[in-house]
Amino acid sequence: MDVKSWHLSYITGLAVLVAMTVLQSLGIHPEWTAFVELTAGIMIIAGACEAFVHAVEGISHNLDMTDYVSGIYASLASTIPELSVITFLVVGGEFEMAWVLALATIFVNSLVFAVYSLFLPKDERGNFQLPDAIMWVGSDLLSMAAVISLSVGLSMLMLHVFAAPGTEPVFSGDELLIFGLCLIAVFVAYLFRITKYYGKCEPGATDPTLTCDLHVKKMPRRTVVGLLFIASLGALLGGEALASFADYATQTMHLTFIHAALLLVVFGGAPEYIIVASSHKKEQVEVALSNAFGGIVQVFFVIFGYTLIVAGLVGGVVPIDLFSVVLLFFAFPSLFILRVMITDDSKVNNLEAIAMISVFIMMLYMLLRFGGLG
Repeated sequence: MDVKSWHLSYITGLAVLVAMTVLQSLGIHPEWTAFVELTAGIMIIAGACEAFVHAVEGISHNLDMTDYVSGIYASLASTIPELSVITFLVVGGEFEMAWVLALATIFVNSLVFAVYSLFLPKDERGNFQLPDAIMWVGSDLLSMAAVISLSVGLSMLMLHVFAAPGTEPVFSGDELLIFGLCLIAVFVAYLFRITKYYGKCEPGATDPTLTCDLHVKKMPRRTVVGLLFIASLGALLGGEALASFADYATQTMHLTFIHAALLLVVFGGAPEYIIVASSHKKEQVEVALSNAFGGIVQVFFVIFGYTLIVAGLVGGVVPIDLFSVVLLFFAFPSLFILRVMITDDSKVNNLEAIAMISVFIMMLYMLLRFGGLG
């Protein structure tokens, strides 16, 4: 068996988590337990993400899908660890923390996309031609997310400011469920459209994003199932470890919701960022780009939508206060500038990349500086 680095990461992280579980069962609770579990969780998630990507790539090759759409499904699969973290937070009653974590991921992933834009191969005029799938479908999703974040955020802000004295406005479980289902419905429609019209290989096509090698070796079904099982187990265990650290960060380290959420976003999203870098290094630009771009739209419609659905199903409530309003309201400029930069000429250059980076850094600074107030 050819042992890969992700195998070692997965096995080492799993062994560390098992060892920590044994120590805790013996009544031994060192002060550094939370940090060791966090490290082990990240190692397992890194291995799980790689397993997810290999499984999805195998499925895509078996179905003769394009590299870009294959990358979208790989990126979607790599969100499962983040969904696991959300699940454990919601089950533990940390509804507002889950809300903040889901939305905080938008800013970090947007920054990753902007930074990656600097490394895309440019033509003689310094531009990179974006795939039609981003120009004609992805941009629509950005528009929808921007409008939703602005309209709902403004509504929540008014409810927060003009709430009757002595009352605290909240989103009930039923309302969260309805909102979440609406977001997921939009993303399902997006997947259907992009798969139907941009997902099939066309050997010899003039559009380089639609060409592919139909003679790629197919992956056995047993291998695909095995990879999916290993990845799902790793996502579950790693997600639980990160959720435990979130509780430690807020209760022991006394971090605010937003500070703890941004910390978890960086840790939990690190494997996905490594996938982008690894794909680019292998000259699989379409795969890297779809992962970087997918990390933005999927956060809003999938991770945030899933958060609302799960919270609604367990009867959770989210208070309409500064914590819940600020991230949703701030999502608008991030999503809007992405949409503008993409649709002005269907190209991206270093000037636009630096402009996006500047906006995202300012948004992150405002969140870190003032997000914990109120």
